[in-house]
Formats: sequence, structure tokens, C-alpha cells
Amino acid sequence: MGKKERIYLYITLLLAAILITKSLFLDEVKDLSGDEWKVKQFVERAVDEKYSGFLKDKGMVKYRVVDIKKIETEGTSTIEYYDPEQKDFVKDNIQGKYQAKVRGYFLHIIPYKEFKVATNNEQ
Repeated sequence: MGKKERIYLYITLLLAAILITKSLFLDEVKDLSGDEWKVKQFVERAVDEKYSGFLKDKGMVKYRVVDIKKIETEGTSTIEYYDPEQKDFVKDNIQGKYQAKVRGYFLHIIPYKEFKVATNNEQ
């Protein structure tokens, strides 16, 4: 193997390590407030129910919430989220309308799909 091929190999390995670190540890949204945590739980459940298929059933595809934004402060949104204290899903009203960005990962590290999920706002 020549010097040029060795450099390309090192660069490829470095970029693969960066991609793996980013996908596994940095992409998923963290440090959430109370309502944002509820929205994350709601979006994860909605994505689980809506998106299925061979690859997801075999565990080759993973969806992660990468961003949550409050897009409206008016009105309330009704969501259903998992409450660990009651160990069951609970319906609740939160103030405003939220939008979450969800990214799909093939083999848990290769991003291949991105879409947004919003809560319904009731005036």
C-alpha cells in the first residue's frame, strides 16, 4: 500500500469515527424542560406507531428526536406521554405548539431520513 492510499485510509477511518460518535452520542436532544420531555415521549410513541417496516422490525433502523422547538405560545396541545411514576401513558395539555425534528438512522449510525412532527394546537 502506497503513501497516498494509507492517507486515504486514515482519513476514512477518522471520518467514520466522527460519524459514529455524532450519531450515537451527540445527535439526540438532551437537557429538556418538563413540557419538552413530554413532547419527546409523545413524538417517540407517534413515530413508533406510524413508521414500521422490515428494517425497523429487524432492528436495523432507529429513529431519534434531534430537536424540539416551541413554535407557538398561544393555545394548548393535548398529548399522550409515558409517565414513569404511574407506569402508564397519560394524556395531558401543554401550553403552546411544539415541533420536533426526527432523524432516521440505518444501522443506528448512518443518517438517511429526516422529518418533522408537530403537536396539534387547540385555541
